[in-house]
Amino acid sequence: MSTLQFPFLDLFEALQRAGMKLSPEQYDLLRQALGQGFGLENWERKNWDDLRQVCRVLWVKPSRNYDVRIFERVFDQYVTAKRRKIQALWPKAEEPEASRPEQPQPQRRWPRVPPGKLPTIEEVAPETDDADKLPVSVQTGLEGLPEAKHDSDFVLNPCQMPLSQRTVLDSWQFMRRPLREGLRHELDVEATIERIAKAGYFSDVVMRPIKSKRAELIVLVDDGNGMLPYRPALKPLVDAIEVAQVRPAKLYRFTTYPDEYLYDWEQPTQAVPLDRVLAHMHTRRTIVLIWGDAGANQLNPVEEHRTGLQIFLDRLSPCVRSLIWLNPVPAYRWGGTLAAEVAYWLDGRMTDLSVSQVLALAKQPVSDDRLFLRAPVASR
Repeated sequence: MSTLQFPFLDLFEALQRAGMKLSPEQYDLLRQALGQGFGLENWERKNWDDLRQVCRVLWVKPSRNYDVRIFERVFDQYVTAKRRKIQALWPKAEEPEASRPEQPQPQRRWPRVPPGKLPTIEEVAPETDDADKLPVSVQTGLEGLPEAKHDSDFVLNPCQMPLSQRTVLDSWQFMRRPLREGLRHELDVEATIERIAKAGYFSDVVMRPIKSKRAELIVLVDDGNGMLPYRPALKPLVDAIEVAQVRPAKLYRFTTYPDEYLYDWEQPTQAVPLDRVLAHMHTRRTIVLIWGDAGANQLNPVEEHRTGLQIFLDRLSPCVRSLIWLNPVPAYRWGGTLAAEVAYWLDGRMTDLSVSQVLALAKQPVSDDRLFLRAPVASR
């Protein structure tokens, strides 16, 4: 049996023998992940951490009571045995670990699997001691937007953020107000009178569609590491959806920006193709709420993130009735970051957690045409 055709099958079987209940489908998920390039980024430097993280995401259940200890023990034994075998085959090729200079780790986008329980504020509160080590802000050339002031006196207390559950429910009532859609079955008295006045005689009545209060909410949540400190501020919205105060509604996860897949809220390892989600949207009923920092915590925007967000928003805009982007990072800190560019593309549809701004966006009238985006400003 070829080890290239069935990579790390011996690791999979060792975990099964140790007591982990793994299925062939879970092994096939690993093969697919390896085929996409996950798990092997630092393989040439004999670094097993990437493979460990991929296997943990795919095979270990998100609970402390399950088999995470078995996984860590067996994986460590597996790595030790493999390193000994490699060292026996190529004794001169191995260099002492202490003599190797540390190399910077490349940036990676992982499909993050959040823990089963929300972390406490003490666990996720950002450190302020290293604030002076942040890189220098880059001028973006976007007029009218102040540059970010990433100073050390910024203190984040998510529990004091102003979006209460009352604000969430009020916003939903404004967003789902009735719209006229469908066949013209209702007499438009005013338009009929106006037509008669212009023609000078009775010609015909004017009909219009009946008002309908059908709306659905889709919430897309960025669950990357940079968003963990703001998770308590998201809780009122999640609670309102879970107790059906906001319905119908669906929650999905993504990391940094949605690419080809979103991830189920309750089962974070279950990928949902973005094409399938877009296909079920309705241009007169679907309201999309995006929760994310849009790169506001990174002063040097990554071109991959900028391009990915542009592609996603271009695909989303013709499928929805309205779009609101909630950014928990204060607006005065967007300047010089990718968030400032995204706010420009959305033409005012991105807001921080200001109650007045959120309610104002919720009250905006729905366009009779598709949702258009502003063209990106050319970089100078």
